[in-house]
Amino acid sequence: MKSIIFVLHSLAVGGAERRLSAVANDFAAQGYDMTVLLLDDPVVKFEMHPAVKVVCIKQHPDLTAYDPEKCSLFQMERPPKTGLLDKALLRLAHASGAQTAALAERELYLRNNYAAPLEAYLRQYPDAIVASFMTTPNIATMMAAQKLPNRVLFGDCTDAAHEYPAGSPYTMLRKKYYTRAQSAIFQTTEQRDYYTFLPDTKKYVIPNFIQDANLPDPYEGERRKEIVNFCHLLEVKNLPLLVDAFAMLHADYPDYTLAIFGEGRLKAKLNEQIAALGLADRAFIHEADLNVHAKVRDAAMFVSSSDREGISNSMLEAMAIGLPCVCTDCAGGGARMMIEDHENGLLVPMRDKQALYLAMKELIENPALAEKLSRNAVKIRERLRPDVICQQMLSAILGENE
Repeated sequence: MKSIIFVLHSLAVGGAERRLSAVANDFAAQGYDMTVLLLDDPVVKFEMHPAVKVVCIKQHPDLTAYDPEKCSLFQMERPPKTGLLDKALLRLAHASGAQTAALAERELYLRNNYAAPLEAYLRQYPDAIVASFMTTPNIATMMAAQKLPNRVLFGDCTDAAHEYPAGSPYTMLRKKYYTRAQSAIFQTTEQRDYYTFLPDTKKYVIPNFIQDANLPDPYEGERRKEIVNFCHLLEVKNLPLLVDAFAMLHADYPDYTLAIFGEGRLKAKLNEQIAALGLADRAFIHEADLNVHAKVRDAAMFVSSSDREGISNSMLEAMAIGLPCVCTDCAGGGARMMIEDHENGLLVPMRDKQALYLAMKELIENPALAEKLSRNAVKIRERLRPDVICQQMLSAILGENE
């Protein structure tokens, strides 16, 4: 059976990581030789099929919470170093201007920390198909595979057009190295259409799936007066907008609370914002919880305030358990691809605090609308069945239609 290698940042947190762990499990269950390479974090928090091999290639990982039964470590015999030639090239780059210098520094960093150990590992498996997901793993994988014979593809899990500014090193490195990929997987047509510089790359549009087996049944009955969100606490989620809109709502409906579940670098900042707005007893940032769906299924609504998404896994899961959903029509196109406004959810403009506040208020004041959205949202389960989506992913990875 064919060998397939996924390249990811980690299996510790994140909607994309959770989805891809399930895809890896499905492939392993079908008998494929399945490996997941982790660039940064050897901690595995998602349940993995016993046949999936998980390997961390970070040369000096933090082993505080490391479980060797869940993940093995790959160490290069000779870890790369910045040599005299590299230093000379960096000096030349700095002499050419700030943008050239930033590109050279980032490229060297990615080569030494990710691409070099990736290449060393992949050389052992020349017949394996390699599929990377998310920008840094994608660039590192394409760098590593320049002289390797493997079939290689990448998957975009976000809105690449707005992820970085035009002059960013990552934008330039995409254009330099992504041509190595024979094919690519996108969640939306908007994501796909960004890559005009890859005319020869086979492009697939495959949305996320709903993991029914891990979700509770949709709730029916009176809902708690709580507004919820569960996501990675990053800038692109624009959670400060949600907190601000909730502060406006709190003035009208002081008995409602806000609960955000997740981990990430914005956690402290969000707590500071909540305290500054006097909402410490009404708005809460909870730790990420694998059982979050059971905890929020009877909440009043799910609200996503993102500026950029592929297709939000949190949004799909909220819809699947029947939560009335309010989502920003964010860059990437995933929300508008899945939500028909006032039919199975509410769509509001990005970065519009007033619109977000009014949408939440509308659901509170119109229980019949909330019930309608809940009833229709659940239909997403059938539309995005795991068996159908995983088979589409497998066909794309194997290149069966190329």
